[in-house]
Amino acid sequence: MVNSPEFPGIDLPDVDAASPLHDLGEVGLAHPVQDIDGDGALDSITESDEHGMRVWTDTDRDGLADHLTVVEKDGDYAAWEFHHHPDGTSEWVRTDQGRLG
Repeated sequence: MVNSPEFPGIDLPDVDAASPLHDLGEVGLAHPVQDIDGDGALDSITESDEHGMRVWTDTDRDGLADHLTVVEKDGDYAAWEFHHHPDGTSEWVRTDQGRLG
């Protein structure tokens, strides 16, 4: 787990653009600090360190991240969405990946 110095007390998983996220499960966002979609509601947390940047977003405002975007310093990036399936299972599904530049 990573504890971002920018947002003390927030423990978010340490992931990179190559992470499979198969075993990650739900990720809570108790206190989002950014409004990434401009609707007036705080919905996201951005972490950055020497490796790159991660943006965790709770688009449905249930307190759980349902979108993650990672951009690494070397230009690798990836995006995932958290899906709840009708059978009660859930998983992170990679929706995009590549390299910038």
